[in-house]
Amino acid sequence: MAVGSRIDLSDCPYGETTGPSAFLKRPANYYFFLAGLTRTERLTRVLEIGTNYGGSIMSIAKGIPEDLARESRLVTIDILLKNDKAFRQYPNIRRIKGDSLDGDTACKALESFEGQIDLLYVDSIHEYGHTKGNIDIYAGKLNPRYVVLDDIRQCIDMMKLWMELKEEFGENAFDASNVAIRKGAGFGVIRMG
Repeated sequence: MAVGSRIDLSDCPYGETTGPSAFLKRPANYYFFLAGLTRTERLTRVLEIGTNYGGSIMSIAKGIPEDLARESRLVTIDILLKNDKAFRQYPNIRRIKGDSLDGDTACKALESFEGQIDLLYVDSIHEYGHTKGNIDIYAGKLNPRYVVLDDIRQCIDMMKLWMELKEEFGENAFDASNVAIRKGAGFGVIRMG
């Protein structure tokens, strides 16, 4: 978080929300965590599930160390393609339109990478089956070094899944909710590889 807070994310707005404010023109706090994780761990191969307005994948892009930027591969999946104008500033981000659990969409995403990825970031439908399905498909095939889950405290389904993942991965599953300033909704990090 300390490293990420020194990265300029002013052009990475959260966008449309379901909360009290209809639109946030600023980055969410956890974007700084994502940018800092990317920078400190030197992550370059990232798959995001659930693009929304694009602020999180843009923050990840800004976190990539300059010496690794040319070899980076960033892919994001969502059922809608929002914020086209801002994405033009990030030609290194490949967008895939579709349901991440659909076979054709999954094939496109998996074919975007050769071998292992550094980060699988899942922030889509916050239901047990949907989130677990994404982890099973993409972590199973792409063997990420890290899996990050947003909203692990948002509902009973997500709390149940996070407890199962904590049990499976032990001390390699870290509840980063307080660090990422995401105390209510929650933010989980799993070190897999």
